[in-house]
Amino acid sequence: MKRAVLEIDEERIGENVRKIYEFSKKKIIAVVKADAYGVGASLIAKILEPMKYVDSFAVACAEEGVKLRSEGIKKEILILGGVLKEEVPLIKEYGLVPVVSDDAHLEALKGHDIPFHVKYDTGMGRLGFLGKVIRDDRVAGVMSHLSSPANREFSLKQIREFEKIVELYGKLEKVHMESSAGLVYRVPFTTHVRVGLAIYGEKPLRDYPIDLKPALRLKARLISVKEVPEGFPISYGGTYRTKKRTRIGVVAFGYADGLMKSLSNKGYLLFKGKKLPILGNITMDMTIVELGDCDARVGDWVDIVNEERSFSALSRDAGTIPYEIMCNLSTRVERRVLRGGKRV
Repeated sequence: MKRAVLEIDEERIGENVRKIYEFSKKKIIAVVKADAYGVGASLIAKILEPMKYVDSFAVACAEEGVKLRSEGIKKEILILGGVLKEEVPLIKEYGLVPVVSDDAHLEALKGHDIPFHVKYDTGMGRLGFLGKVIRDDRVAGVMSHLSSPANREFSLKQIREFEKIVELYGKLEKVHMESSAGLVYRVPFTTHVRVGLAIYGEKPLRDYPIDLKPALRLKARLISVKEVPEGFPISYGGTYRTKKRTRIGVVAFGYADGLMKSLSNKGYLLFKGKKLPILGNITMDMTIVELGDCDARVGDWVDIVNEERSFSALSRDAGTIPYEIMCNLSTRVERRVLRGGKRV
């Protein structure tokens, strides 16, 4: 019996994908890099592959693409992080599609009949060509990336810049720029949207226009319940002392599992909808909470993320972004796919 579990609601994911498609009117490139942001790339890709709205997948590097192919994924897989010369044999063998964003990537593909997408830097300041249009019969698509979707003025500037580049190509099979947050711009000249976070019902902007449903629940078990006296120090360093006789619970989930230490003494976990304040420092394997008068007992499940609190909300409390917390979920957190509320 695992002490910590990430539950993945397959039906909710399908519903979210449908809503994303209906809002954007474009097929989806599902971003499953970094093990699908820690959720589990093979699990998520197997859920998404049969869906008609999902056109292809995107990963960061060739190794991630090879792993998906070895899990039986057949749809197109884009390699977003460029291509190194030694990766070309893997790309050819497993039928992967690299994204070139540097002259060195083009050099690595020289003499190989491998289709690729071209990335342009319209203001991200990371990967992408600047002021140079790549003319090549192997170009199967072009892309760019919005750096600050919450900044409307700058995003519109990027979109205009990318449109000028796209116009130089004429007809292309795939043009993509919008991320989960970027969906709000409904860019008229793109053919696909490149989505990751929204698939799980995480809303990347506070006023998000798509009614997504939470598809993830992260929970861990209580391993100890006891009462401590007033003035009792809690956890390493005694950074918290009880203000009265207090019933505390120890949850089998710490920073080694992915709970940010910055939540120490200010965050909370959830039990049957009740907020359980985190007391003292979060430790490697455990977090101490104030139980108050709730009826939680050893062995009960406590929620870290659920329908009431998303990874996005948790990350705001931790002073970070949801991607960081999700990517930090350790391998000892069991990933469990549910269908109709039952384990698949």
